[in-house]
Amino acid sequence: MLKLVSLMSRKPGMSMPDFRRYYEERHVPLVARLLPPAQDYRRNYVAEGSSHRTGHMAEGRPTDRAFDVLTELTYESREAYERVVAALSDPEVGRLVAEDEERFLDRASVRSYVVEEVRSP
Repeated sequence: MLKLVSLMSRKPGMSMPDFRRYYEERHVPLVARLLPPAQDYRRNYVAEGSSHRTGHMAEGRPTDRAFDVLTELTYESREAYERVVAALSDPEVGRLVAEDEERFLDRASVRSYVVEEVRSP
């Protein structure tokens, strides 16, 4: 199993409800049409007005959030992930995805990482 997580922010001037609506109603279907499927595709939106800074984390720290959504894409294998990378490398597919991202994401804010998931018993 391989998991990719991406921390992303909305385009400046876009409201959180508009961001979420565009991502769910436009971008997710586009990605489903253009790319091989992930085993699991989750979007975790930061709740409006939430800040979980308590005690030891609160002192001297800014309260601005660093992202609006944490996206998780899980693939059954490295090969499945590489098929997605190959599809995105196709100039037409890459162009379509990038153009759509420009409509709702601050693309410069995107940070993506392959992670190793560890679960507590």
